[in-house]
Amino acid sequence: MSNESNQTKLSSTNGGANSPVGYGRPPVHTRFKPGQSGNPRGRRKGQRNVHTVVDEVLSQRITIRERNRTRSVTKLEAVIVTMVNAALKGDAKAQAALMAVMRSLGMTGEPPPATTTEPFTADDQSLIADYFRRHGSALQQSTDIDGKNDPVNATRSERKTKS
Repeated sequence: MSNESNQTKLSSTNGGANSPVGYGRPPVHTRFKPGQSGNPRGRRKGQRNVHTVVDEVLSQRITIRERNRTRSVTKLEAVIVTMVNAALKGDAKAQAALMAVMRSLGMTGEPPPATTTEPFTADDQSLIADYFRRHGSALQQSTDIDGKNDPVNATRSERKTKS
């Protein structure tokens, strides 16, 4: 093996100009021309999912008439304008749909719904008791399934009297 194979070779095919040829540097005459793709036919399209189709359809522009002028809007915007106009005319279904959209977008000014906390289950009680037992906590007490001797749910005065 010679040292020429490891070194960059010089090509003299470009009108006598020497240009390096090697890894990542093909000869000038075989390189893609500007604007020419390496894969002219491209990959096949395949199937599109529902989200892509709905997004594409709702982003298409249509022309609508308002009073004496025309303007171009997306189909989504036209649907919302139609919903708002129907709600203003007193259509109860349109009003309910508009309020649902506004709630989902957080536009009603209402506080978010309070999260409901589930009561402890027997498994939760046993996990908490096991944690206190392993970590040597002062709150270590036996727990009933009924929650009678529950150190987590007990008030401060109950904890002081039990200790």
